[in-house]
Amino acid sequence: ISSTIKDYHLPVIRRYFLNDLLPKYKLHEYYTINVEKTVEEFRKLLSTLECPLVPYSEEDHLIQIKHGNYERLKSTVDLNLAAQVYYYKRSGPSSSDDIEQACESLCDRLAYLNHIIYDKIQEHLVRAVDNTLAACRYHFFAYDGPNFERITLQTPFVGNYFAYPNGEFKHPDEIQKLIETDATYQSYCMAHNGWVMNDDPLRNFAEEGQDVYLRRDLLQWSDIIKLRFGQKYEDSPALWDYMKEYTRLVATTFHGARLDNCHSTPLVVAQTLMDYARELNPEFYILAELFTGSDQTDILFVNKLGINSLVRGRLTARFGGDPIGSFFQPSIRPILPQMTHSFYYDQTHDNPCPIERRSVQDVLPRSACVAMSCCANGSNRGYDELVPHHIDVVHERRFYPKGGNGEQESNESTGLIPAKLIFNKLHYTLCRKGYDQMFVDQLSTAVLVITRHNPHNHQSLILVAHTAFWQPKDTWEQIKPLYINGHIDEVLYEMTISHPNGAAAVKNFERSKSYINGLQQVAIQIHEHLPVDQSQCVNLRSSNRREDNNDRHITFDKHFPPGTVICFKVSLLQNVQNAIFEIRKSLNEFTTGNFTSEFQQIVNKLTLLDLNRVLYRNSSEEQADGFGIDVYEIPEYGKLVYCGLQGFMSVLEKIRLSNELKHPLCRHLKDGHWCLDYISSRLIKHRGTQAIGQWYEKCFRQLKRLPKHLVPVYFDLIITGSYTVLIEHAWKLMGSFVQNGSTFVRALSMASVILCGLVKNAQLPALSPNLKEPKPIELTDDQTQLKYPLCPTLGAGLPHFSAGVWRNWGRDTFIALRGLMLVTGRFQEARYLILGYGQCLRHGLIPNLLGDGRIARYNSRDAVWWWLYSIGEYIRMSPHGSEILEDKVSRLYPTHDSQPQPPGLYDQPLHAVIQEALLRHAQSLTYRERDAGFNLDMDMSDEGFNNQLGVDFETGFVYGGNVHNCGTWMDKMGSSDKAGNKGKPGSPRDGSAVELVGLCRATLKWLIEENKKGHYPYDGVKISISTSQSSIASSSINEIKFQEWMDKIDSNFENFFWINELDQSSHFIYRRQIYKDTVNSTLQWTDYQLRPNWLVTCVVAPEMFKADHIWQALKQIDSILVGKYGIKTLDPSDLNYVGDYVNDDDSSDFKRAHGYNYHNGPEWLWLMGYYCRAKLYWASVLEKDSTIKGILKQTIKHVQDILTAHQQLILATDWKGLPELTNANGQHCLYSCEIQAWSMSTLLETMYDLDHLHL
Repeated sequence: ISSTIKDYHLPVIRRYFLNDLLPKYKLHEYYTINVEKTVEEFRKLLSTLECPLVPYSEEDHLIQIKHGNYERLKSTVDLNLAAQVYYYKRSGPSSSDDIEQACESLCDRLAYLNHIIYDKIQEHLVRAVDNTLAACRYHFFAYDGPNFERITLQTPFVGNYFAYPNGEFKHPDEIQKLIETDATYQSYCMAHNGWVMNDDPLRNFAEEGQDVYLRRDLLQWSDIIKLRFGQKYEDSPALWDYMKEYTRLVATTFHGARLDNCHSTPLVVAQTLMDYARELNPEFYILAELFTGSDQTDILFVNKLGINSLVRGRLTARFGGDPIGSFFQPSIRPILPQMTHSFYYDQTHDNPCPIERRSVQDVLPRSACVAMSCCANGSNRGYDELVPHHIDVVHERRFYPKGGNGEQESNESTGLIPAKLIFNKLHYTLCRKGYDQMFVDQLSTAVLVITRHNPHNHQSLILVAHTAFWQPKDTWEQIKPLYINGHIDEVLYEMTISHPNGAAAVKNFERSKSYINGLQQVAIQIHEHLPVDQSQCVNLRSSNRREDNNDRHITFDKHFPPGTVICFKVSLLQNVQNAIFEIRKSLNEFTTGNFTSEFQQIVNKLTLLDLNRVLYRNSSEEQADGFGIDVYEIPEYGKLVYCGLQGFMSVLEKIRLSNELKHPLCRHLKDGHWCLDYISSRLIKHRGTQAIGQWYEKCFRQLKRLPKHLVPVYFDLIITGSYTVLIEHAWKLMGSFVQNGSTFVRALSMASVILCGLVKNAQLPALSPNLKEPKPIELTDDQTQLKYPLCPTLGAGLPHFSAGVWRNWGRDTFIALRGLMLVTGRFQEARYLILGYGQCLRHGLIPNLLGDGRIARYNSRDAVWWWLYSIGEYIRMSPHGSEILEDKVSRLYPTHDSQPQPPGLYDQPLHAVIQEALLRHAQSLTYRERDAGFNLDMDMSDEGFNNQLGVDFETGFVYGGNVHNCGTWMDKMGSSDKAGNKGKPGSPRDGSAVELVGLCRATLKWLIEENKKGHYPYDGVKISISTSQSSIASSSINEIKFQEWMDKIDSNFENFFWINELDQSSHFIYRRQIYKDTVNSTLQWTDYQLRPNWLVTCVVAPEMFKADHIWQALKQIDSILVGKYGIKTLDPSDLNYVGDYVNDDDSSDFKRAHGYNYHNGPEWLWLMGYYCRAKLYWASVLEKDSTIKGILKQTIKHVQDILTAHQQLILATDWKGLPELTNANGQHCLYSCEIQAWSMSTLLETMYDLDHLHL
C-alpha cells in the first residue's frame, strides 16, 4: 500500500484483502474442528463401549463445537454425547458396521458445523475489511476527519486493536509464530478499549462469544486498555484494589471527576467505585460522558452511579432550561421521569481545538453562548489562553503556564480570561437569581440570540452573538433587526475579539518547547454597563423611554463583525408591569387564609348547584338553558368535555405537567381572547354565578394586556388557582366524611356536584305547596306555564344521560342516592328527590324514566325497591330523618288511570305512598303500559308491554315481569332485525330477581323499626283473598305483618337461592357454591346463570345469608367475574357471554348485534362497589371466628388494591369520573358513559364502609 494513499485505492485494497491476503491465514481454523482426528478418537471410544439396541438420545442438535482456547484446529465436541446419539444396533450382526456408521454420522455432523462456522467467519471478515476501509476513509479523506496526509506509524492505515509486549509492532506472521511457540506471549497482549456504534452499553463487547474485535466493529482508543474486571471483586482482586485506591486519591483531592465514556466501564464496577467516592466525599460531583443512544438507559446509569450532570453537545431548551413562558409547576405533582442535568463545555479535552477548526474569532461568542446555558458548564485548560491546537492528554509533556505577570506566565488579562471572568460571573448570577427559562433564535446563519428569562420578576437577559464557524471575511451576511418587547435597562456588556494576522496567526503559530503557549496579539475590546444608545456595536432605531409601550428596534449596522457579542438587560414595559401586578393581586386572593378577599367572598356565597355550573355541565345540559352556549371548542384540538372550568383544567393539567407550550390551547390563547370571554360571559348570564363571572371578566381584562408568550402561563395560574378554591369550597359544603376524607374520597364526592344540577328540560315535577319548610323555590316554565321546583336532579351519566327525557332514571337515581347525596351530606336535595319521584307513584311503581312526571314510563320493577331502600337509608343517616315520612307528597296520579293532577290537589304523607307501593305488590297487579306500541318503544314486542308484579307469600319473595320484557337494571332490549334479536330482552330476569328480594327484605326491616318507634303507622299490609295462603299465620286471613313477611324471606332465601357443591336438583346447574340470579324465571336455565346481582343482596340484607356460603360464593366472584375496574355481568363460560360492548354493531350475530350483550359480559363498575362492600362486611363477620383471625386485614388490603386502580382512572380521565362500564379486562368502551352516577356512588359507599369499620 502506498504511503500516499488515495481514495480510489480503497476498492483495490478491499479485493486484495479478501481474495489474496486473508485467505492464507485461514482464520476459520481457530474456530473449526479437525474432523479426521476427532472421528478417529470417536472410533477408539466406541470400540470400548457395548452397542445398545436403540440410541440413548436422538437430539443430535446438542452436538456443538467447543472452541476452548481458540487454537488452530483444536476445537472439540462431546464424544460421549455423540456416542449416545449415533451409536446403536443397526441392520446386520457386525458390531464394526455399527461403529463405522456411527463414525460416518459424526463426520457428517462435524462437516456441517464446520461449514456453518466457515461461512460465519467469512461474513465477519468481510465486515472487518469494510470497517477497516471506512476508518481509513474517515482519517484520510472525510471532510470532517483529521485528514492524515500519508501512512506512518503515527498515522497508520488502520488503528491497532492490541497493545503488544514492550510496545513492539510486529508483522502478523511473526505474531502467529509467537502464539504457536510461546505459551506466555498472549498473556502480555492486551486489547484496546473503545466504542461500538449503536451497541447496547450494558453489554461487555470483550466477553467470550462476542465478535466485535474480529469484525472490527470497535472504534478503538489506542491509548486505553480494556480491563477485565469481571462481575465481582473476587474475579480480579488486584484490579479492583488498584482502582479503589485510584478512586480514593481522586475523591480526596478534587471536588469531582468526569467519567469519560462512562458506558464503557461495567456498570457494577462504576457503581462500586462511585459509591466509595461518595463515602469519602459526600459532595463529590460526578460528571459523565454517555453515548447510550437512549434516554432510559441514560437514566439507568444516572440512578445507579449518582451522576450529577451529563456532557451535552447541543445548546437546546431540552438540555438548557425551560422555555420562556413555561408553566409554573405545583409543589405537589405526579412523579415523572426527568431529563438529567446537563453540562456544557466550550471545549473538551478530546475534541479538536476550535481555533484550529474554526477561527480565533469564534472562541469569544462560543464561550458567551455556553455561559448563557441554564445548566452547569466548564472548559478545558488552554482554551482561555487561546492555545491554537489540540492538547493531547496522553502525549503532551509540557506544562501549562504558571500564574504571574512574566513572559511564560498567565494572569487575569491573558487571552480570553477577562471575558471569561465576566461570563462566569453572569452565569452564576443567572442561576442564583432564578433566570431558569431560555429561548434560542437566529438573526442570520451565524448570529445567535439567546434569552434567559426570570419567570418571577420577568426580567430578561438577551445575548446576541456573531459566531465565526469559518474564517471571517471583510464582509458578512446581513443580520436581521432585533425587536425587543420590553424596556432595555442597560447593555450589560459588549465585546469584540480580533487578531491582526487572522488565519495566518494560527497557521504560523510556533509551539514553545518549554511550556504550553497560546496566541499573542489577540485584542478583546470589552465595554460594560452602558446605556443602549451609547453602544459601539448596535444602533437603537426606536425610543427606549420607559413610558413608551412599543417594541425596541435594534439594528446591527454599526459595528458587529464576527467575534462580537452584546448582552441586553430587559425589563417589562410599564403597561405590562401594571397588568401583571393586578393579576398577581388577583392570584393572592386564592391563598389559604385570605378569607376577606373579593374572590373568597364571592365563592362563599356559591351553592353546590352554582358550582355545578361554574365547574362542570356538559353540552346537552348547557344547551338546555336556551342561551345558545355549547362546550368550548379549541381549534386543532376539539371540544372540551365540560363548559365549566373543569373542561379547561382537564387540558391544562396535562400540558402543564409536560410543559407542552406548542399545544393547541396555548396557541389559541396567544392568538386571541375568545376563551377568556367565553368563561366570563357564560357565568354572567345566570344570577347565581353572575358575581364570579364578573370577577373573571375583570381579571381577564388584565390578562389581555400581557405579551402573547405570557398569556398561557397566567391563564393557567388564574384558572388553576380559582379552580382549587372552588373545589375546596365544594368539599366544605358537604358532610364531615368528605371534609375529612382522603383525596380519593373527595374525588368520588365531586360526582355529586358534576351530576346533580338544574337542567331546564329535565326537572322534577312541582312538589306540594303544602310541604313543610325547607322547601324549594318554584319557577314557572315560559313555554308550558307549568311550575317546577328549583331543586336539582341527578343525571344518570354523562354524556348520554344528561338532559331531556334521558337524564332522570328512577333506578339510577336511587342506586346512586345513598353515596352521592347521603354520604356527602346533601340531605335536603336527597329529600326533594325522594318526594319528587314518590309523587309520580303509579301501579305501585315509580317511573323508570321520569320525563317531569307527565311522560313517565313505568316499565321498571326495581326502581321502586331502590326508592324504598333509599328512604330507609335517608331516615338512618340524616338528622331527624324519620320526619320525611310525614312530608306531603302531591300525587300526580292518585289513581291508575287519572290524568296528571296539579300540585297540592291530592296530597298524602309519604308513609301513605310507601304503603300503597307495598299494597300493590302484596295484592298483585297486572297492567299494560299506557300508549303501548311503536311510538312508546319501537323495539319491544307487543307482549312486552304487559307487566305483572306481586309477592309469593309461600316464600315472601317479590316477583314480576315476563319473558318478553326486562324490568330490572339489566334492561337491554334487542333491536336488530338483521340478527333476529329485535324485541327479545338480553336478560328478562322475570320471576323473583335476587337483588329485589334483598331490597324488599331491607325495606321491611326499616319499616318494622320505624313502626316500633311510632314513625310509621302500619305494621303490615293487606293481601287479596285470592292470593292468601293457609301458611300465613296472621290473625286476619287477608293481612300479613311485616315481621312475618320478613321471617318468610329469611327462612326461604338460602333454600331457594343457594346452590351447594352437591346440588343435583336441575340439569341446568353448571356452577356450584353460588347464589341463583332468579327463582322461577320462565326460561328456567337463566335462574342458574352466574351473575353478580346477589352482591347487592348480601350487602343490603345480610341477615338472609349463611356466612360460610356467602364467603364461598364471593370467592367464585373473585376468581370468575372480577375485572380490572368492574364486575363481569355474566360468567365468561356462559354461551351468551360477549365481553366487548359495541352499540352500533350491525352484524348478524344474535349475541352482539346492536349491543345486545350490554349486560351479558361487559364489566360494570357500580357492581365493583357492592363486591368490595360485601367482602368488607363478611370479612368483619368472619373475623369474629377465632380460627380465621386476620381475614379482615387481608380483605382490606385486597379492597384497597382494587380501589387504587379506580383512583388512577379518575385522575387520568378528562371527565374526572368513573365510567358506566368497560369492555373485557378493563379496556375502554367507546359506547359507555364516561362518568356514571352509580359507579361513583357505590365506590364512595365502599370508602364510607372502610372508614366505619370497627377494627
